Amino acid sequence: MRANVSLVALCALAALSAVQTANILCIMTVPSPSHHIWNRVIMEELVARGHNVTVVSQDGDASRTNLTYIMLEKVYSTLYEDEGLDLLEVSKETPFQSLFTFREFYLGMCRGALKSNGLNVILNYPDSFRFDLVLYDFGCGPCLLPLLHKFNYPPLVALTAFSNPPYSVDIVGGHKHFAYTPHYALPYGFDMSFAERAYNTYLCLWDAGLRKFTIMPQLDAMVRDRFGFNDMPYLQDIEQRTVLMLVNTNPAFDAPEPLPPNVIAIGGAHIKEPKPLPSDLEEFVGKAKKGAVLFSLGSNIRSDMIGEQRQRMFIEAFRQMPDYHFLWKFESKLNLPLPPNVIIRPWLPQNSILNHPRTRAFITHSGGLSTQEASWFGVPLIGMPFFVDQHRNLKRSLIGGVAEPLDFGALSTEKIRATVMKVLETPIYRENMQRRAMYFRDQPEKPLDRAIWWIEYVLRHPTVEHLRSPTLKLGTAKSNLLDVYGFFAGVILFVLWLAVFIVRRVCCGRKMKTKKKQQ
Repeated sequence: MRANVSLVALCALAALSAVQTANILCIMTVPSPSHHIWNRVIMEELVARGHNVTVVSQDGDASRTNLTYIMLEKVYSTLYEDEGLDLLEVSKETPFQSLFTFREFYLGMCRGALKSNGLNVILNYPDSFRFDLVLYDFGCGPCLLPLLHKFNYPPLVALTAFSNPPYSVDIVGGHKHFAYTPHYALPYGFDMSFAERAYNTYLCLWDAGLRKFTIMPQLDAMVRDRFGFNDMPYLQDIEQRTVLMLVNTNPAFDAPEPLPPNVIAIGGAHIKEPKPLPSDLEEFVGKAKKGAVLFSLGSNIRSDMIGEQRQRMFIEAFRQMPDYHFLWKFESKLNLPLPPNVIIRPWLPQNSILNHPRTRAFITHSGGLSTQEASWFGVPLIGMPFFVDQHRNLKRSLIGGVAEPLDFGALSTEKIRATVMKVLETPIYRENMQRRAMYFRDQPEKPLDRAIWWIEYVLRHPTVEHLRSPTLKLGTAKSNLLDVYGFFAGVILFVLWLAVFIVRRVCCGRKMKTKKKQQ
């Protein structure tokens, strides 16, 4: 009897956890190849689990069975050609200036998306077409969320490769504690001084104000003209229908902040078991007397953009370290002679190199994904950040004792050589990074499996409400107890006023009596 009951219970549990094939719409509108790399891992895993995935994005790969890309072909040309975005110039800006640059980045992305022919493709889908879920990268705002309105509001899951940005609370609620959570543009640790906390608060409030009072109204006006949905709610209200949020964070290196129940940390979800190195790279790494060093600046600022003078500095510095072999991701032809301990490739299998037992260090721009990958495989860093969160990522690595910095604006051959050699020849950097890797990898399940489980949880329970934070309904004043603090301040002021009033009356009464006696 007990066996039968157990069997029935197991069958019921299996039926509850099973998810049938779902049609999923992915709105991925952050124009950055690294974001696409992160998002693609999740989308391809959904396909591997049997789901049909349609992706609207400016980045893509060849469509295949159950994975269809609809390309927003005007986004990159709008940003970099029509509007003249120069990321090297952006890298020279102050954190405050960067707020306004990225406001234009968000708006430029939307202008490019709205005039893309690819948008017409998804708009020509019949309104009755059924999507069971929408997956949305919220990093650049809700420009294309009117598609949620078109398809009759399937459940919305937001995600971002961009850590857990300040504006996540505008989408799913919760709190951002400026006392120990630095803005992504600031190179601060968690233990900030008074001046740092003051500037961090100032910057976060400016960022929130720009989003609420400038970016959102402008985006809303732009999309209403393009989509023409007369009964569509305000764009930010659509975004706040988000049921679940997936953020690319892990406490091994990110701010230890409290998250609402529907915000799931999946830091490292893009890291898969790496393949062995190709034979030519394996031979090159194997011939190094003391080991190999990977050099890559990511996908936005490339090594062929840093100028010939700096390229020569790196080549000469590498030449002076013949015991180490350097693998340099260089995206075009380099017309400079290379020493025998340096090879360049337009693409390198980064994870496979980082996982190799002979890899000793990683010269990086300190991007979020590269920092996570180095942390996962335990490889210490030489960080040369340019903009946005890269300075913050490097600062956290410096505090953790796993990195040394290079200043892009003050490079020299000797500085490069000395910094790289310090990391290579000082064991504590590798020991600290191995410890970070131990914490990062020790999880009850793989981050990618966690992400897919929660996405399928929303498919199983599309109307789930109990995980949502109440702060969205409460509003800023109530959720931060500003009304209560105001009431307490009013009571204290009233008590002080009453005390002063009573003292004055008593004193005045005594003076009046004294005058009468004198008279």
